[in-house]
Amino acid sequence: SSALVEAHRRRPAPAPSNLSTPFGAMQAARLLLAGLACAAAVPGGAVTWVKGSGGASCETVCKARSGCSEEAWPKSEEEFEAAAREAGHTCVGTQEGGARYDPSTDGRYCGWSGPEGDGDAEPRCAATADAGTYRFCPCNSDKEL
Repeated sequence: SSALVEAHRRRPAPAPSNLSTPFGAMQAARLLLAGLACAAAVPGGAVTWVKGSGGASCETVCKARSGCSEEAWPKSEEEFEAAAREAGHTCVGTQEGGARYDPSTDGRYCGWSGPEGDGDAEPRCAATADAGTYRFCPCNSDKEL
């Protein structure tokens, strides 16, 4: 028993945490800021991306999810690919697209970018396509149907 007490007394103190040094605290702060910056870069922020049924507008797709967000359309192919993954879809190939109903897919290939210079045209959330085109829609909530 006394040998156990003696061994406990001789045990070295744990190494100081990296956070206890100025460099470690600075590194932790940088990592935290980098994480926050990445979170801010997520497309659409608080929207939930949903792949609609063939020919449906995003207004219809998002009706039970607090509506469609006109501000959340992807601004790069990378943002679109993240949105498509969130909606449970992987594109075989992706091209710019350019249609008011994009981002969309035919089930295999995807178009990600809407038309340039929208101006005062019809909202993209209201756009429809043919029955073989499935839109990716930025819905305002993740409420299940």
